Amino acid sequence: MALSGEIIRKLPRSTGVYIMKNAQSEVIYVGKAKDLRGRVHAYLGQDTRPSVPYIAEQTERVDFIVTRNEKEALFLENQLIKSHMPRYNVFLKDDKSYVRIKISTNEEWPRISITRKVLKDGARYFGPYSSSQAIRTTLRAVSRIFPLRRCKDTVFKNRSRPCMYYQISQCVGPCAKRVTKEQYDDLVGDLITFLDGKNKVLEERLLKRMKRESDRQNYETAAKIRDQIIAIRDSLVSQVVIGNTPIDVDIFGTYGLDDKVQISVLHIAKGVMADSHSFAVQNTQEDDFMMNCILQFYLKGNDIPPIIYADIEPEGRGNLEQILSDMRGSKVCVRKALKGTPRQWMSMARENARSYGRTADTSLLDDVAKILRLPAVPNRMECYDISSFQGSHPVASRAVFLKGKPEKSLYRHYRIRDIEGQDDFAMMEQVLRRRLAGDEERPDLLVIDGGKGQLGVCVRVLESLGMSSIPVVAMAKPRGTKSDRFFLPGEKDAVFMPQRSASLRLMQRLRDEAHRFAVTYHKHLRSKSISTVLEEIPGIGPKKARSILMHTSHLEELSRIRREDLVGLRCLTRSDVDRILEFIHQGD
Repeated sequence: MALSGEIIRKLPRSTGVYIMKNAQSEVIYVGKAKDLRGRVHAYLGQDTRPSVPYIAEQTERVDFIVTRNEKEALFLENQLIKSHMPRYNVFLKDDKSYVRIKISTNEEWPRISITRKVLKDGARYFGPYSSSQAIRTTLRAVSRIFPLRRCKDTVFKNRSRPCMYYQISQCVGPCAKRVTKEQYDDLVGDLITFLDGKNKVLEERLLKRMKRESDRQNYETAAKIRDQIIAIRDSLVSQVVIGNTPIDVDIFGTYGLDDKVQISVLHIAKGVMADSHSFAVQNTQEDDFMMNCILQFYLKGNDIPPIIYADIEPEGRGNLEQILSDMRGSKVCVRKALKGTPRQWMSMARENARSYGRTADTSLLDDVAKILRLPAVPNRMECYDISSFQGSHPVASRAVFLKGKPEKSLYRHYRIRDIEGQDDFAMMEQVLRRRLAGDEERPDLLVIDGGKGQLGVCVRVLESLGMSSIPVVAMAKPRGTKSDRFFLPGEKDAVFMPQRSASLRLMQRLRDEAHRFAVTYHKHLRSKSISTVLEEIPGIGPKKARSILMHTSHLEELSRIRREDLVGLRCLTRSDVDRILEFIHQGD
């Protein structure tokens, strides 16, 4: 069997690396692409390289790893070629390493330099980067923001006057004592924070420093810090496919579909992404589902690393760790990736699982899942909305979409109980507790009409009920010209869907359905209440009360009814009108 259109159609149109394997599952070629499907399709005739017909003829299967950008794809391609030594890859097989940035933190006055070797000398290393020429350009840009010394120790110790780099503001001149040790250490710490990718932490630190200098009327120093902040915001592209961790790690990312779960496993060897696996299993809805998946994966003979990250924490984690530790012969830890590089690896594993599991039938919901970073296709989405007028007759509604379509038999109304005033947060909490306390099927996504406040209420309710695994998003109305904003738990900034996209229209339709259902019910209760009040007037029965309501529906409150509003009603006599106005006046 050779490379075919059927194999190619399963590839995503995403940036990443493709791995071609023969019938014996041997890697015969590794390549990178901005569009994986389009690039591999070129092997059927558009690619004219002499080796391409042989590669296509021997290809039995094409695996892939999706990356966040082209630079990550380049690094990953290089590492996979070095790991597997594919027959048809000519480039990148040599042992020449990528360049890195080195900061000699083991010295009194740390120096910044470029190196290809990583030594255990107490220094900090960052990278790798794809070309020495590009990184030298980058180093010049970094030196303008963080002007550390570049000269070698022999030169540094024998200088009494600052060098040319000091004259062009790319060094602060520690050799000539033009900077204090404390100031220089701050600069080194700032650069390390920057290269670690903690730009937000660094920005906050510099903002405080800028304000302090401004308060002291050191405006020139404050202006330099301001320029630093502006430059930091245009930083290097962060890399997650290559790092410096000294141990092996496996990352299990999942993506749920209708009747199955797609699982992607990324293998990190000594901080470098070395391999990937992808497989699908039946979605049995068992509590120990993740534990069984991890255990079965390693029972097939795959090497067990000392650390395993899973996006769903196994129910019997302690037992799983004990079994895997016995199989490996040393301690194994199973964790949930919460922050830093492991969280970025997990994001990549989930994206790969999503790309493998994507089908034409789930494309729209799949887009929603990707943008909102959901662990599964949201086949059942529930949206909740509160409706009241100045705290009177508060109600809530639930709209339910199944597979992207409204299921009106599952719509629900809720009458708010024992809450006084316009307390939307307390009302939302009451409704969610009543909904989730029952035995009804759990949603794949909870959508709350509101902002961060409503989202926080929902998160607290889910945590208190032990249902934190249910995804939730708050959908807030647009500000200015921007589209609707989506707030996710644990994230400061809002997420936006592409304007005029089908996924955005779907979410807007769900929100509008919940709002319409809530408002309709609220108006019904208000009308019913007002009708009952009107029937207390002598001579006004249910029929006349309904006529009055219909004729004055444009008025928001009963107290706003005037004589001219009632004159046109044939069912009312002049005495009826007088009694109605007198009754309303007494109510005021």
